[in-house]
Amino acid sequence: MYRSLCRLIATGSAVFSISQALAAEAPPPQPAPDSLAFIAEDPALSALIGRAAPDLRYTTLDNHTVDLGALYGHKPIYLKLWATYCIPCRAQMPEYEALYRKYADRIAFLAVDIGFGEKPEKVAAFVARAGLTMPVVIDDGRLSNWLQIKATPLHVLIDSTGRVAYAGHQDGPALQAALDRLTRPAPSTGRIAPSDVGQQAVFRIGENVASFAKSKASGPLYLAPAHQKHAVLFTAPWCESYLKELEPRTARHCAMFRAIAQRSVSTHALRWTAVASRLWTEESDLAPFQKQLGPDINLVLDRNASVFARFGVRQIPAIALIDANGRLQDMIDADDSQAERRLTAFTKAP
Repeated sequence: MYRSLCRLIATGSAVFSISQALAAEAPPPQPAPDSLAFIAEDPALSALIGRAAPDLRYTTLDNHTVDLGALYGHKPIYLKLWATYCIPCRAQMPEYEALYRKYADRIAFLAVDIGFGEKPEKVAAFVARAGLTMPVVIDDGRLSNWLQIKATPLHVLIDSTGRVAYAGHQDGPALQAALDRLTRPAPSTGRIAPSDVGQQAVFRIGENVASFAKSKASGPLYLAPAHQKHAVLFTAPWCESYLKELEPRTARHCAMFRAIAQRSVSTHALRWTAVASRLWTEESDLAPFQKQLGPDINLVLDRNASVFARFGVRQIPAIALIDANGRLQDMIDADDSQAERRLTAFTKAP
């Protein structure tokens, strides 16, 4: 998945002009593998079909409330999950707007930015440039985690009873057929009980994280040995390369935080773990990224997003500093110009 996206890096800066060109002509029935609009389908998405959709409430960019649970039993819903820096998402936006104009009176549309590496002002600017007119919200991670999303764009159709009726990455014939099925009259079966997504607790500064990371069996984050300070780098294998043209500032920050970790690990004062986001990351991406990090930084893949969620990380890169007693002492984000100074102070503290 990551390698497929990387084939598009060189064209990233021209995506909006390409999207405008796509809007002027009918999209191909099925994008070719080297097309900007292509993203391979994930067979695992079929497990979502028939599940009760989650009961979530959002505030749109223009400050309106969208209550998904209130719609179940009344109207089908089309959720599109996307990100501003996702090239296939950008390429699909003209067709998405066209579908909204075609079906808006029969289906409730909601454009859901996944909120990972995003900020409201950046999303709003993208929406304005892309000419999107449907309601737009930013996910706090609950919907993405419930869907176990691994890549965007992701189209999720929910029938009028509140069950997932379709899930897929591409916007070709399969999606069109699913939309047509969704709008056909069907016997009323009422509203089903929605899935409970809950709210993931986030570690606070000073809180002990040792119980969360006490053993390899408990998850990907394993802090060992005891009685030693730890630093956890939150990042992604694609950050420095895929975002180099699309979001150069973020790419530079990822490179800078990686360099900070590499300089620090050479002193042997801290044990370092790099936690890779599951988004757009395959197991095969880990070996080359481990080589880039070096042998002294332990690399793990956050397969179910549990580590990112517990530490409240929605922007990469970020660093969590954990003292020798297993307590979270500091969280450093990419916008902090004093990141290395704070890391040094933590390292030297008793």
